[in-house]
Amino acid sequence: MIVITAFVLMEHEAWASFSKFSYRYRDKSARGNVGGYVRLFQWGDYGLAAGADFIVWLGYNQGPIQLDPIYADYYVWVGGFKKAGKATWYLFLEHPCFHFIDYYDTLPLYWNSLRLMYRKRDFELSLAQYIHSDRWEFLSKGADWSTDLKLFKRFGHPLREDVRLFLDLRTFTALSRNYRKVYGTLDVKLGLELRNESGDFTLGLGYRPFDRTGIVRDAEGVPFLHLEVRGF
Repeated sequence: MIVITAFVLMEHEAWASFSKFSYRYRDKSARGNVGGYVRLFQWGDYGLAAGADFIVWLGYNQGPIQLDPIYADYYVWVGGFKKAGKATWYLFLEHPCFHFIDYYDTLPLYWNSLRLMYRKRDFELSLAQYIHSDRWEFLSKGADWSTDLKLFKRFGHPLREDVRLFLDLRTFTALSRNYRKVYGTLDVKLGLELRNESGDFTLGLGYRPFDRTGIVRDAEGVPFLHLEVRGF
């Protein structure tokens, strides 16, 4: 209840989405996502912020079970921010982890990183340095990433005052710990956007022509129907 109250009263942004794959892709049929940021404290243009993101991968129907959850990605952030006009700079500690659902993890994957991010409504660029230690191996397990670069950009063409055609591009590029291997993902979405000052709703088709992260949460070469809502 305290968390919900803080999220309502404090300055924040939030999002939720659902993607349904168009045909059988390994063990995945759909993907759901919900997350957000809360600015906990602000003095002038500076302040403290926290955030979280939850992604669940849904499998195929098993008897009476529909959209069976099988994997989950969790992201937790905490750090500082600086307002810069309509944009915000973030510097925070990030903890991503990947887990199986409903049974014991045979291959737990988790990381810790320091991330610098420049974020606007339709643009985001961030750089992360992952924390690896031979002495404290618990800081990172199952990941080969040393540094990553993430980019998000939304293009829009107005059809009327509150309706646009949109094109979303999202990329992820990471270097391995020995800097000899490159991992990457390209995600493209195209569709209609309903938009106002408080948020937007999009309905579109998506495709990942390339998805090589080095772990099992990929969805390469499969078209999908995508619904998303964002609030500011």
